[in-house]
Amino acid sequence: MESPMRESRRAFCFMPTSAPRGCKHHGCKQLVQAGQRYCDEHRTAHAWADRRESASARGYGWRWQQTRKRILRRDCGLCLVCAAAGRVTAATEVDHVVPKEEGGGDDDDNLQSICGPCHTAKTGREAARGRGRAKV
Repeated sequence: MESPMRESRRAFCFMPTSAPRGCKHHGCKQLVQAGQRYCDEHRTAHAWADRRESASARGYGWRWQQTRKRILRRDCGLCLVCAAAGRVTAATEVDHVVPKEEGGGDDDDNLQSICGPCHTAKTGREAARGRGRAKV
C-alpha cells in the first residue's frame, strides 16, 4: 500500500507543461495551447507565416550577415533616416535604399543603417507604392 503523500504527488504529474497563451492575431482574446500561435479562427488567415522561407533561402544568409555588420560599422551604428531628421537613434537593421523589387542591389551604396520604427514606416510606404503598380 502506498502512502497518502506519494498518491498526492502523483496527482500533480498531469499538469500541463505551460499555460495557454493568447492568440497572436491583433485583438483576439482566444487562448491557444503551447506550440500554437493562432486560434482555429485565425490560423488559416496567418498560414503564410508558417510557410515563409528561411532567411538564407530568401537571400539573407551568411554573406548578408557579413554585409549587414559592415554597413552598421560604416554608419557608426546610427539610423541614417533619424540622423537626416536631426535625431540620434541606434540602428538595428540594414535597409536597401532602392528596394530590390524596384531594381536596387546589394552593393554598399544602396544600403543604409536604419532603426526598427523607420524601417517599418519605409517598408509600409514601399508596399503602398507596390500595391499601386500594375502587375505585368
